[in-house]
Amino acid sequence: MATSTQFSREALCDGLDQLSIQQLELMDHLIKSNMSLEESMRSGFFLLSKTRYTLGTNAVCLLQLPTDESEVESLATVVSSPVVLEKYDGDIMYHSVDTKFVDPVITVDSEKGIIISDDSDKKIQGLRKRVTSAEEQKTEEISDENFEEQSVKKGKPKIINRDPIRWFSALPPQTLKHAQQDFKAAINLIAQCATTQLKLRAVNKEYKRLYEIKQKLDKTDKEE
Repeated sequence: MATSTQFSREALCDGLDQLSIQQLELMDHLIKSNMSLEESMRSGFFLLSKTRYTLGTNAVCLLQLPTDESEVESLATVVSSPVVLEKYDGDIMYHSVDTKFVDPVITVDSEKGIIISDDSDKKIQGLRKRVTSAEEQKTEEISDENFEEQSVKKGKPKIINRDPIRWFSALPPQTLKHAQQDFKAAINLIAQCATTQLKLRAVNKEYKRLYEIKQKLDKTDKEE
């Protein structure tokens, strides 16, 4: 769509038709996203209730949450970036909202207390093979806890797991893990809903602008 002040009636009608179709598509997508968000939240709360029934009412409660004095870093961030509306000839800008989840496992220098890496050195494997001879191999299993203790003693980096699920249990059950996945999916759906709403708002604004121009043209034709 041209941005000049002079529009042809055919171009205006085509632009209004395109925007009307996009409005219907965006409203349909927003309704479906809200329904998926509601289902994901319902499933997450249901699994939390099952976890409380299994571990006890005090296992998953406000007492396990960190206090205001605790230093807690968010593992989920929201990024907003400008995007040009597709399926339209004009330059309509809106902001796309995206979510990013940080790896909860970090590597810290045990002596200096400095974070070295967030990828936990590619997640240390629990099995290590030692070649004793050319003909036979011996596999030694090393648990993560023992390996961390040995690393600290030798002054090597220490691996820390910041996963919030460990606030409630050192060995979280499957119901709690599934509940965490449902709430993570809900965060992504919230970002999708926000993006759709911003996009719909930009489309509505452009539709009103073109409709006002069309009304002025109709008024001018009637006067002539």
